[in-house]
Amino acid sequence: MRRDDGPFADQGLFFRKRGVVQPTGFRISSPFGSGGWLTIESYTRDRGSPFSSHASIVVDPADPSNRVLRIASPAHTDATVVRPTRPLPERYRVSLRVGFANFGDGRPGLNGYGGGETAEPWSRDDATAQNGFYWLTILDSVPRPHNNTWIHHHRKVVIDSDNNFPAWTQIWDGQRLVSSGEHPVTMLAIDGRGPRTGDAGAPFIPYAGGAWQPSGTIAAPDAYVDGAWYDVSIERSGTSYTIQVSGKFRYGGQTTYRATIDAAAACVWHYNRTAAEDASHCEDPGPLPGLAADDPGAAAWPAGATWPDWLMFGDPHENFYAGEVLYDDVKLEVWQP
Repeated sequence: MRRDDGPFADQGLFFRKRGVVQPTGFRISSPFGSGGWLTIESYTRDRGSPFSSHASIVVDPADPSNRVLRIASPAHTDATVVRPTRPLPERYRVSLRVGFANFGDGRPGLNGYGGGETAEPWSRDDATAQNGFYWLTILDSVPRPHNNTWIHHHRKVVIDSDNNFPAWTQIWDGQRLVSSGEHPVTMLAIDGRGPRTGDAGAPFIPYAGGAWQPSGTIAAPDAYVDGAWYDVSIERSGTSYTIQVSGKFRYGGQTTYRATIDAAAACVWHYNRTAAEDASHCEDPGPLPGLAADDPGAAAWPAGATWPDWLMFGDPHENFYAGEVLYDDVKLEVWQP
């Protein structure tokens, strides 16, 4: 059955206009966790690839008595995400542990790839220029493996890493922002008022150096180290998001980075979940880049539209990223009235 995931989906209108033909792919999904509150979904173009090569329970490298979830993409055309089975509640805190990532290094060379990978058919970009994973993020639509452009158009707030070379990120080294694509830990809100592009969506509002940086900057508060666990959380209360990462970092050592943003004041992309969260000051009925005004799903921020919050972690890109990462202790906390 074909799902309608909007104009930026794998065979969505944005790509059909470009003459893109969706490759043959295979999907599998399954609920898990207490009461099936989580769902895991994988995508691959390899018919013979077993589900266990994309998601499996393995021994915790830091504690042999513990078992953790391993998410892996043997090829850059593989993708696996974890999402809630239902949208997140009105007020929540989601948290997990993430670590022992092996998704490239952001240095000259193969960056975790075999060599020669491209982002086809949705882009002709060299896939090896970036490699990474999502620590934890909030989307405005049901998270599934997709091309990277779809993900870019549906993020609200993000904690992720993209190892890139030549470097297009900046990392705070304790005194200043330095150009580096080696293991950045980015903490981002998506600027719903910023200039959008068809391929990349809206610009970032990044947190680094103890403050939210100007929209359009690509900056990180620090860099992760190999062979370590990190505690990560995103909390939603009213129209505010609080994002937090704790662990041992390259520059800051053992520390915590925590940032809160008023999504209504900043017009964080599609922050409004119900009519009670007035987003009239952020609305934009104009079409998204690459679409015509009368195309289905073209309006950037139509009046009266609302978007639930969905958590996601893993590797969602079907045309980028190859490697593996571990997760554990996924929790959802809610507040009772």
